[in-house]
Amino acid sequence: MKTEFYSQHKRELEQIRDEVRAQLLDDVIPFWEKRVVDRECGGYYNCFDREGQLYDTTKQGWFVGRNLYTFSALYNHMEPRKEWLEIAQAGRDYMDTSFYAGDGRFNQELDRDGKVIAGTTSIFTDHFAVKGLYEYIRAASKTEDEKEMMFAKILSDELFCHVKEQDVMRGEGIADGWQKHAVNFMNLIVALESRPLFGNAYEDIIRTCVHKSLYEFANDKYEAPFENIRSDGTPCLEGAGRIVDAGHTMESLWFCMRAGLEFHEPVWIERAGHVMDWVIARCYDETYGGFVQHVDVERSCPEKEFLSTDYHGIPVGWDDKIWWVQAEALFALLMSSILNENERHFTYFKKLYGYVEQYFRDRDYGEWYAVLHRDGSVLCDKKGFALKGAYHIPRCLMQTVTLLDWYLAGDNEG
Repeated sequence: MKTEFYSQHKRELEQIRDEVRAQLLDDVIPFWEKRVVDRECGGYYNCFDREGQLYDTTKQGWFVGRNLYTFSALYNHMEPRKEWLEIAQAGRDYMDTSFYAGDGRFNQELDRDGKVIAGTTSIFTDHFAVKGLYEYIRAASKTEDEKEMMFAKILSDELFCHVKEQDVMRGEGIADGWQKHAVNFMNLIVALESRPLFGNAYEDIIRTCVHKSLYEFANDKYEAPFENIRSDGTPCLEGAGRIVDAGHTMESLWFCMRAGLEFHEPVWIERAGHVMDWVIARCYDETYGGFVQHVDVERSCPEKEFLSTDYHGIPVGWDDKIWWVQAEALFALLMSSILNENERHFTYFKKLYGYVEQYFRDRDYGEWYAVLHRDGSVLCDKKGFALKGAYHIPRCLMQTVTLLDWYLAGDNEG
């Protein structure tokens, strides 16, 4: 039996799904698929200006795993296009070069010829490489390949050990006695995406990470999701401990809802919707639209130290609008709208969807702008740099299509 929410919004959701599919397949992916592979030296290019011109050949470690994931996932979940698997293969081949530093670690930055510029400075590079490899193994039908599966399992085990090492965390700027939400939810998504390969080998990690995201980083006393808390799970309203990060919270919430679906834990889905209301109340810009970068837990405008963030040379203000924040919020809002049948979240999803369509999409050269000022004017029109590439936007669009296909087909019943 279809619910009232389903019946009321079916046609609207069908239209949104079709629009998003067209944006993904006719705009965003074509921008990247014809540019991203370095066919001479291997690996991926990432730095493109507004018009799509390459301006830097540096190979970013994050985007080896991210591109490997994106094009493998497109192959697995959208269409089995040969060209997408070939693009993914370029990432898998690059994992056998100097990109891999050994001991489960990957280098952060290399020049075009493969010389290491920055070594194992980011645990997130390892997260992205591992989850990209999972998706590739499925796309390339290598689940019966013992060597490939063993490599993936070893990398996974080493990753989940490294994230417990204080020296590694210090490399991410995490001080002793603190924990960072981004590390927690990246552990969660890697463990979740391991399941098609390794079943419930990492179920304990999934459950622990969900609990931390929903009940420790998200704090009932302050009605706030913190980005940084003490190691014992309690808040500390000093420095970075005061920050509420909209994008990271929304990203973690849809990870938790996905875990709730897979483990038949509706309370996780409900709790995620509850925390989402805190994010909306604190971080949605009711005047201009969109979600701001971050706020202070008590007075919106953060302390001087956090008024601006250096995005690899781009000064991004606390109330500016960042591409990935909007992408993660879009999908999280849609997921809660559907799974919780939450009309308020659906209203905000539609507001944000319209905002992105009006301000972030580049109708002349394709893809999305990187960063907008609070009022919607363009702050950075680059399509790719060290932090932006074929990841958050295509993942958001792809997940939107697959979620709506599932929901509209009635696969959510029972």
